[in-house]
Amino acid sequence: MLTRRLMVALVASALGLAVAPRMALAQASHLEQAIAETKEAIHEGKQDLPASLVEHAVNALDHANAAQKEKPSEHIKTGVTHLKRAIKTAKHTHSSRRVARAVKHAETALTHFEAAK
Repeated sequence: MLTRRLMVALVASALGLAVAPRMALAQASHLEQAIAETKEAIHEGKQDLPASLVEHAVNALDHANAAQKEKPSEHIKTGVTHLKRAIKTAKHTHSSRRVARAVKHAETALTHFEAAK
């Protein structure tokens, strides 16, 4: 009986050690994921696709907020502010001017995220 419990504990420990580095790696890359999503939002905005810009900007915002919780930074905070402005500007619009303004906000956010690296 004791041997069985010991084996279960060893297997659980081994699985925990195998999964822990992957979790740390995934958590460490929130800023990179925010940067990638912001770049995609900019690309979609330049293609004049406001709905797609908003979708990628929202994903970037989620990752940026997670990165801010992990490692607080003034650059990330400012980038989050600009992403929110980009989302608000591009949401429910088909105006090329508003989309261009949203792209500018996303580009500013990207600059701040890259500075936070």
